[in-house]
Amino acid sequence: MKLRVATRGSKLSLLQTELFIKSIKEVEPDLEFEIVVVKTTGDLVQDRPLYAIGVKGVFEKEVNLAVLRGQADVAVHSLKDLPSEIHEDLVVAGYSKRDSPYDAIASTRGYDVWGLPRGARVGTSSVRRGAFLKSIRPDLHIEPLRGNVDTRIGKVLSGAVDAAVLAEAGVRRLYGENPPVEIRRVKPDEIPPPPGQGIVAAVARKDDRGIIDLLRKASDPRAALEARAERAFLKEMGGGCHVAVGGLATATPNGIEFLAGWASVDGSRKVLVKAFGESPEEVGVRAARMLKSALGPPHGHRV
Repeated sequence: MKLRVATRGSKLSLLQTELFIKSIKEVEPDLEFEIVVVKTTGDLVQDRPLYAIGVKGVFEKEVNLAVLRGQADVAVHSLKDLPSEIHEDLVVAGYSKRDSPYDAIASTRGYDVWGLPRGARVGTSSVRRGAFLKSIRPDLHIEPLRGNVDTRIGKVLSGAVDAAVLAEAGVRRLYGENPPVEIRRVKPDEIPPPPGQGIVAAVARKDDRGIIDLLRKASDPRAALEARAERAFLKEMGGGCHVAVGGLATATPNGIEFLAGWASVDGSRKVLVKAFGESPEEVGVRAARMLKSALGPPHGHRV
């Protein structure tokens, strides 16, 4: 049997796809694989921040379409790129073991958030990252920075920006333990990560029970719990990449801890909440409701 796997064509996306294929081979070693590379809106439009493109799921829709059209059996994504609601005929069925869920400061001088020089130019096109950075370092200049991870790191190396905020997992997957820049992890209460960061997810057709069962067998149980909590949070919060909201679930032997945060775009206000529970969906929804309640009207109705 051959499994056709749709993915974006970036180096990181292909590495993540190989990572997920490896986990499937561990449960079905005789399977063969064909990689179907898809160009997405997010890949093609590089001159605008993600929130300015005006399309939800700019890295997701076209890859999933390959599955809907029968051109692929499975679509592989960074879970953080998947909107809380995907096409009704599709389901998120597989989750890789989670790598670091945290954001990181990439620079040539080893800066952490507090070590960045006053007025430093920090590159990111994430509204969330920019807002939370401004909330703790209002002196920083946030510079729009698009492109694949290696492109953004190239901007740091060339001096176009003093530093960039990136997903630690993406940098580590791409470069291993010796990236060309220095990486300093950001604490989640400083910049709460986006739901799903650090997890590679696989999407299949809802009616394809054989594929769904295979993906679930290949999934990491802890990552699946944390993903379910974070996606329930994301769905309850609403919004998209233009909203500065983060949420991180941590599965423990006693239950699921959830940290959630919101910041105003200019960084003038920040709210953090914590929830704990046993059911991933329940704790995710409760964290979202706590956050919306803490924000109060009119924010509670707009986020």
